[in-house]
Amino acid sequence: ISDFFDTSYGELLDDSKDCAVWWASSGWKIPLVREAPKTTGAWMAVSGARGESEAAQLVLKARRQLEDVAVKATDLSGRGGVIPASCIDLLRVHYSEVTVKTDATSILGMWPDALPPLKAGLKVKEGNNQPIWVRVNIPEDARAGIYSGKLKITASGGFEKEVTLKVKVFNFDLPKKMTCETAFGFGVETCFMYQKPKTEAERRQIWESYMELYSRHHISPYNPAQLDPFKFTLEGRENVWNGNGTIVKESKDEGGYSLFLNDDTTTGRRSASIPTKIPAKGKLRLKITYKTNPGHTFVASFNHYNDAGSWISGNNRDLRVKGDGTWQTFEATFDTYPKNAVSHTLTIHATIWEEKGELTGQVWIDDISLVDVDTGKVYIDDPITPVDISKLKIKFDWTAWDAAMTKAFDEYHFNCVRFPITGLGGGTFHSRTEPSFMGFAEDTPEYEKLFADYLGQIEAHLKEKGWLDKAYVYWFDEPDAKDYEFVMNGFRKLKKYAPGLRRMLTEQIEPELIGGPNLWCPVTPNLRKEQVKERNAEGEQFWWYVCTGPKAPYATLFIDHPGTEMRVWLWQTWDFGVDGILVWASNYWTSGCAYPDKPQNPYEDPMGWVSGYDTPKGVKRPWGNGDGRFVYPPEAAADGQQEETVLDDPVSSIRFEMLRDGIEDYEYFVMLKSLLAKKKWMFPWTRSKYKKLLEVPVDVSKSMTEFTINPATYERHREKLAAAIEALQ
Repeated sequence: ISDFFDTSYGELLDDSKDCAVWWASSGWKIPLVREAPKTTGAWMAVSGARGESEAAQLVLKARRQLEDVAVKATDLSGRGGVIPASCIDLLRVHYSEVTVKTDATSILGMWPDALPPLKAGLKVKEGNNQPIWVRVNIPEDARAGIYSGKLKITASGGFEKEVTLKVKVFNFDLPKKMTCETAFGFGVETCFMYQKPKTEAERRQIWESYMELYSRHHISPYNPAQLDPFKFTLEGRENVWNGNGTIVKESKDEGGYSLFLNDDTTTGRRSASIPTKIPAKGKLRLKITYKTNPGHTFVASFNHYNDAGSWISGNNRDLRVKGDGTWQTFEATFDTYPKNAVSHTLTIHATIWEEKGELTGQVWIDDISLVDVDTGKVYIDDPITPVDISKLKIKFDWTAWDAAMTKAFDEYHFNCVRFPITGLGGGTFHSRTEPSFMGFAEDTPEYEKLFADYLGQIEAHLKEKGWLDKAYVYWFDEPDAKDYEFVMNGFRKLKKYAPGLRRMLTEQIEPELIGGPNLWCPVTPNLRKEQVKERNAEGEQFWWYVCTGPKAPYATLFIDHPGTEMRVWLWQTWDFGVDGILVWASNYWTSGCAYPDKPQNPYEDPMGWVSGYDTPKGVKRPWGNGDGRFVYPPEAAADGQQEETVLDDPVSSIRFEMLRDGIEDYEYFVMLKSLLAKKKWMFPWTRSKYKKLLEVPVDVSKSMTEFTINPATYERHREKLAAAIEALQ
């Protein structure tokens, strides 16, 4: 029998012909159909420090169908004062049907994960359990002690019950900023796709609602300034090309220059663009002087944007241009634009788009212009000429980014940021792009000068703001051995021009990579404790990550695994001396491959389906249930098919809550270790007793594959840590 159906936990608070009322720790995933426990209890209980959030589950086991179920909390009173009812969140545990098992330890059926708000009209089917997530957010000014209050339950047919909730407040404060670094992928454009904001104010409101949720859970998104990027421009040259193009000495005119695009990869497409947004209005004429391989076709593409600056998907103007191997001229005139388009940008793609990017070819662009036929206004006029290298300089505008990052660090208390670096190329074991910067290839003096200027200014600015130790560069993902020299080439540049920037790599330690990254981030099974000590001695750090792997018997992020796995991951993180955790995505709600026509409903389909990696549209390849997904869109935007804008708050999950608990547990260890270090004198046996508490007990985690799923084991040691902190502060 699966551990999912374990009936040894929980306490029965009340039983009647209508409903059995029981409770359990937040670390258990409660199946819909298990029986109520036989062990009885008098109240629900949670404990925590000031500023901490702790939860338990109130479970209704319906003896008949219950309708219009409601639960309300009272204030919690104690000798120390009152914890208001407003500090108690009541959430409904939502069940999703697992139809494809993550691994052999899983079972098919209904699994709990999402935690939407408890709303009026809740129904509980006869025979089913319905857990209510009772989360107590302990005020920062609460006095230590025991607080008690009631949870009042009502349902149609006159059903009324009260249960007691007790909260123990420890006599210390949980820091607002956690020590364990967290780096989680989060894409706000996915939120916009589901929630459909129509104005910049709505976009900002949605963005902030997610940042507040992540802040409350101590999870730092990769990029907490997605709506406010820094900007940089190249002074000393007009119409700068971004992307994969390079300036070469080849032209229709002797001694001239052209923009050269060489698409030699079969897993992607090489492109160059002029990022300046041009008004989408009037009658415009595009003129290009070009040369291609004989019979080769390239694409001049205009991407359109709305008034919020968002790309309008599915409305590109793609102009296919075929060459014969000689210098030719292409012209096109147009005066119609997609609905809601206010601007557009020009991109030259070396090949026609294909799903796998298998087409290859070369194109040279000599002259290019874009002119309003009626007014004569020139938007683009680039003869592709060489530049005076001495005049080239990168100019940054940090205004919006600095404001966003100040809020991220000071208000949201995020503890790190993935700093985006242009110019190194990048990729994964699957495919990669070659280095180029502002249109200059890696082996040109322009690249060397500009990239050094660019990185030097970045490091200086981060240092000035006090953020250098918070930034990390994550520019290549999961390299294979074939990629190691490419990766080291990039790291050598970073070390040379911005030595203070942390260089992170999602790969295990390999001899060929020593001297490159100074922030290692292997997948959890690929790290040994002695490696951490060895590299720490060289001044290097460690994070680690989980994703579609590992699977059982390791601690994983999957919905159809025990609830405590995300919590024990943090205990293992402390045990190994690892400084942070990483997950590639946290709001991966849909796959364009598995769901090519309309977005996936993550409440109904819990699987994280593969996207990319040569997966054809319409093909479903599983990564694992819940992979890349820790938060959910509001229920009103569950499938993104509604027409109206949805501004409701985002929805947490059991796994997101377990991550927070684990991060806070890690902080308890940090606090005790710090207090011990500050105590200059102590009886040796007393110090030894406290130091023993800094070790992860073997009954919590004996090894990476041997750990308990019983939350009571974690909670017992956490109570000991709390008592030690209280005694030593």
